[in-house]
Amino acid sequence: MAEQLHLTPDFNHRPETMDEEHENIKLLPPQLLSSLVATGPYEGYQKERLNFTNNGIYQYVKCIARNVAQIDVHSLLPTMAYQLGLLDERHKKLFLEKKEIEADTHYPKNKRLVAKRKRIKLQLNKYCSTIGETKVEHSINRFKAMYSGMNMVFDMLNYWGLSNVINCVNDGFIVTNFNEEKFEQFKEKYSKKIKYLTFSIKQYDYCLVKNDLEYLLINNDGDYKCRNRQFGQNSVYELLTGKSLKYETVSFDGKALLEAERIEKEAMEVCKNLFLKTNH
Repeated sequence: MAEQLHLTPDFNHRPETMDEEHENIKLLPPQLLSSLVATGPYEGYQKERLNFTNNGIYQYVKCIARNVAQIDVHSLLPTMAYQLGLLDERHKKLFLEKKEIEADTHYPKNKRLVAKRKRIKLQLNKYCSTIGETKVEHSINRFKAMYSGMNMVFDMLNYWGLSNVINCVNDGFIVTNFNEEKFEQFKEKYSKKIKYLTFSIKQYDYCLVKNDLEYLLINNDGDYKCRNRQFGQNSVYELLTGKSLKYETVSFDGKALLEAERIEKEAMEVCKNLFLKTNH
């Protein structure tokens, strides 16, 4: 489905983000197809549109939900590139080293391992964005890995049931009606299918989905995940300093960071209270 959609002139679903007209490399002649929706075999009815883009599957249902689970596939593109033999020897070693770190359940408490994993992740992502000697070779190699990842994620979405998926962004998705026993079966199924595949899961009491890239996940104990352009920590920091936390890996404005953290926490506390009130 993703490959079919990629053949169309309107493949990019976010043209407003492009500074200039972007020339996509078409692997086959254009086809008469401008959009894709999951129908028929997928639970017997038309689902919200599943957008297949150059980066993966993006889909959301604007809603407020209770008792959800977020499932993230770790390093989807490098994992698929490894399986397809698209990584050179150096990056194969880096990939296996990263998987070894992730296999240690205690690694998140080790600052050195966390920093090392982050460095390797950046190196792998950079390599997968330039894989191949020429533009055409890179494009074909990257799409081989990308489409393999999309196929797997789409299969996962159907495993949980498309009616239960309220958000999907590339290699992570949020589901309702989560079941622990089903998750254990899920892990076993996909771990057997794809070597070195790893993923994480976290459950939340409340969820608010605004669009595919903006959502809030909140637990009663104050634990939360904020993805919001208005009051998220990264957005507030950029508003205060004109710089992004994504790129300030060494130096940053400590005062501005504390203020950004305070604003995000206050906003999330207000949202949590609104959720609690609606329950009563």
